[in-house]
Amino acid sequence: MALVVGNSTYQSVPQLPNPGRDANSVAKMFRDAGFDTVETLINVGNLEFKRAIRKFEVTADQADIAVVYYAGHGLEIGGTNYLIPVDARLASDRDADDEAIPLERLVSSADGAKRLRLVILDACRDNPFVSTMRRERRNLATRAVSGGLGKVEPTMTDTLIAYAAKAGSTADDGDGEHSPFTTSILKNLPVPGLDIRLAFGRVRDEVLKATGSRQEPYVYGALGGGTISLVPAPVVPQEVPVSDVKADYDLVQKIGTKRAWEVFLATHPTGFYAELARAQMDALGVQPQLAAYPQTPPPSRDAPPTKEQIEWDKIKESVDIPLLQRFIKRFPDAPLAITAQQRIDVLKQAIQEREDRARVEREAARQAAEETKRKADAEKAELAAQRKREDDERRAREAEAAEKAKAAAAAAAAERKRQDDERRAAAAEAERLAKAAEAERKAQEARQKAEQAEREKAAAVAAAAKAAVEKQAREAEEARKQAEIAAAKETSSAEKKRLEEQRRAAAVEAERQAKAAEIERKAQEARQKAEQADRDRAAAEATAAKAAAEKQARDAEDARKVAELAAAREAACKDQQGRLDIIISKGSDGTGIDDLKAFAKTVSCDRLGPVVVAAIDRFNAEAVKRAATQPNSPQLVTSAQAELVRLGCLTGKPDGKLSDPTRAAFVRYFAIGGQPVEADKISVTQSLVGELTKHATRVCPIQCKSDETLKGNDVCVVNGKPAPAATASRKSDDEDKPRRKPASREADREPVKRARPENDAPRARQQAVARPSIVSGGGSGHSTMIGVGF
Repeated sequence: MALVVGNSTYQSVPQLPNPGRDANSVAKMFRDAGFDTVETLINVGNLEFKRAIRKFEVTADQADIAVVYYAGHGLEIGGTNYLIPVDARLASDRDADDEAIPLERLVSSADGAKRLRLVILDACRDNPFVSTMRRERRNLATRAVSGGLGKVEPTMTDTLIAYAAKAGSTADDGDGEHSPFTTSILKNLPVPGLDIRLAFGRVRDEVLKATGSRQEPYVYGALGGGTISLVPAPVVPQEVPVSDVKADYDLVQKIGTKRAWEVFLATHPTGFYAELARAQMDALGVQPQLAAYPQTPPPSRDAPPTKEQIEWDKIKESVDIPLLQRFIKRFPDAPLAITAQQRIDVLKQAIQEREDRARVEREAARQAAEETKRKADAEKAELAAQRKREDDERRAREAEAAEKAKAAAAAAAAERKRQDDERRAAAAEAERLAKAAEAERKAQEARQKAEQAEREKAAAVAAAAKAAVEKQAREAEEARKQAEIAAAKETSSAEKKRLEEQRRAAAVEAERQAKAAEIERKAQEARQKAEQADRDRAAAEATAAKAAAEKQARDAEDARKVAELAAAREAACKDQQGRLDIIISKGSDGTGIDDLKAFAKTVSCDRLGPVVVAAIDRFNAEAVKRAATQPNSPQLVTSAQAELVRLGCLTGKPDGKLSDPTRAAFVRYFAIGGQPVEADKISVTQSLVGELTKHATRVCPIQCKSDETLKGNDVCVVNGKPAPAATASRKSDDEDKPRRKPASREADREPVKRARPENDAPRARQQAVARPSIVSGGGSGHSTMIGVGF
């Protein structure tokens, strides 16, 4: 029985394109799979939804398999999952109890099914109700609202609830005709004979692949050990084993009647033994007729019952096969012997069917356990790989961040250096300008001093000239006066004196002019020195400015080279990172380790050094692990030798070498299992080691020395005088007596053990505690070995 619901045309939120199509396709899938009843509802409101669930409760009661499929909106409020009808008005979280359908109500509608209750929910979409609903409940911590559905553990056995996405996460509606989850459901659930758990395992893998690992379907609940499939596997007729046909032929041959041969041919109409049966009937002179099983004629009311009829009435309802076989042995020619044989055949067939079912169930349980283990291992490996990828990415991000930090630090250092250089250049320029200003001030002061000196010198010259003129005028005036006085006295002496004075005046004037020329020459030299000082100062300033400009240019060139070198290093690191990623993606198999080692010799990026070393270590570990799984590897040989020692097939300590004693031990082991093999063709594989580990007890019997005899299954006794008859008699008496408590038996045996050396009894060499036994093995294609256990 199936109930299929798809809600697309929501009235208060945007519509969903796929749920209606998904529901119709799933309903068709159930009909094609042979479901007796499939109820399909598209775009149902609140009341119609509840009525459909109530109707399905009655329909699915006492059904073998009940399936409910829902596609549409769903949400979780305070730990309770709700399915949303198309007419729901969810203004606040208080409206959910009235406007929505609790998931528990939908799950309970399938409780009446006997074999399987399955609920499939494609209702984990990103829900628009979550963003529009008001939170009116006081206890917000326990009434949180989420778009996905929460985890649900079914309360009944043989119940599965399949989510399109893991609890608490949302699912994609898909861009195609169906959602990714429903697409995979339509592909895997109708596979004939495929167990429902394996089908949902395939659904999970396909949805993860289709959504880029964003959406992971999840199944809650558990089933028993049997195989449960929505579509039964096709029935394959099984041929009757030849051993059973031969047993029937031998029994009918002992009976030797026409009716017995006809029954045999009706049961086995073809084959070798059928031809032999026809030959037997030809020898009896009758034609074989394929008739139905004969019916024993009812005994006449007047005739007294025969002995065989009386015995048959006692056992005709029995299910004891040996009792029926004894009846056949007592009355081999009686017609009721055929009926007894038929009953035996029916009982054997029932026993065989039970054994086959038990074997199939055990095999299914084993396969399910192996599949569960494989999935667990795969999930662990995937989780480990994911953690490793995350660690690698984290380390790469840290390395990149460290490199960026280094680059930023280098850039900051370069910027600080540039700013310091500019600051020093500015300070030097300010100092140069200050020195230039100071030199200019000093030059100005020198010029002012020179001009003052010139002015003073000119004033001095003028004053001297004026003083000289005045003096000369005074002297001339005095001379004139004296001359006039002297002229009065004597004219000749006055004339002479005047001439002398003129001569003196001319000499003084000449001396004055020479002094003025000397002063002018010195002033000219001072002006030339000041001009030279100005030229020297200007040249010094120009030289300092040129040197500063050249230093700034050199610093800028050095910074450019450092930046180019850092960019080249970064480009080289990126190139080498790409090459390393390619090598790591290829794995350690093949030439991976050689390529990685060759790359390690050429790598120049500092941050890739630790990554390369870690990759080499990991590749080496993987290579060692692969080598350990290769046939005849020392690790496998050591494990096999340890198991052979435990099974009693090998003596000595495991050394990991496939030596002649080890090969001999393998030959002995295979010979005991009925699989003779040559010593030079033995290959130690993982499956062979696994087969050895499955044996719980000793396999190879004890090998006694030439002067010893195996007593029982676990003791080698030295060949000597036979034990006294009294001992054997006492042993028989002890066996006939009821078993006493172990403590008493040990107490009785203790004196015998102490007296044995005095009586010179045969020495016994204990080699094992367990008796030889071979339990079911497996692996390497070997057949099952069966032996005697404890």
